[in-house]
Amino acid sequence: MSGEWRVGGATALVVLGVGGVIWAAFTAAEDIIGARTWADAPSATWCALLAVLCGAIAVLGSRILARADEWLDDLPAKSYLPSVARFAGVALGAVGAVATTGQLEMRIIAGAVAVAAVVFTVLRARMLRSEIVETRVERARVDALRAHGRRVRAEVIDAEFTGVWVGAMMLFEVTAQYSARSGTHQVRERLLTGVDDAPVVGGTVLLWVAADGSAPADVLMETDPDSIRHPEPSALLPVVDPPLPRRPWLA
Repeated sequence: MSGEWRVGGATALVVLGVGGVIWAAFTAAEDIIGARTWADAPSATWCALLAVLCGAIAVLGSRILARADEWLDDLPAKSYLPSVARFAGVALGAVGAVATTGQLEMRIIAGAVAVAAVVFTVLRARMLRSEIVETRVERARVDALRAHGRRVRAEVIDAEFTGVWVGAMMLFEVTAQYSARSGTHQVRERLLTGVDDAPVVGGTVLLWVAADGSAPADVLMETDPDSIRHPEPSALLPVVDPPLPRRPWLA
């Protein structure tokens, strides 16, 4: 299955799943409001089961979309695509509620939710489009550096973890220094790497620079497989509080 089909299928799962949850919520609410007792609202139970099922479908689709950048080069590691799909699902479910509910008040509320969801969907879709354009530009820059640039080994003089995780990868702000015919240059770039490959002061990184090395503003930074490694990479992991001791009577 191609990347486009995977991403498209996952997006459809999120839209339909969220839409089903919203529609079931409005349908159950209408049934409960119009009933005098719980026995008079038999469809509420079925709507709750439908909401659970659709919620599971939406969660599955969201998990798949979290890896969309692995299948489509035009998407960044974290994009607005899941958000677009969720708002589109809310809009779909609310529109369905407008078409199927009988109470005027519920239709008005569902209509307001649908309009708001459509607005947010359009706004997030425009942000997603900007992300795609920026990703394409960055990919073209990287391809040009690899094709026409020169690879140099630079010494790391500062490495700071930003606190941002992308999956199991850590984002660092790295300052490195290298020498070229035009002199010594320093560059500061963001580097996404695994815990075991975390940059450390005194180590090295690989840089793709312009052919003569005189344009440090246009640089691609990568990890150096021959560099020294952080002596205690586990120290970079977030601290997790130990679980509270269980009470003897709860054991």
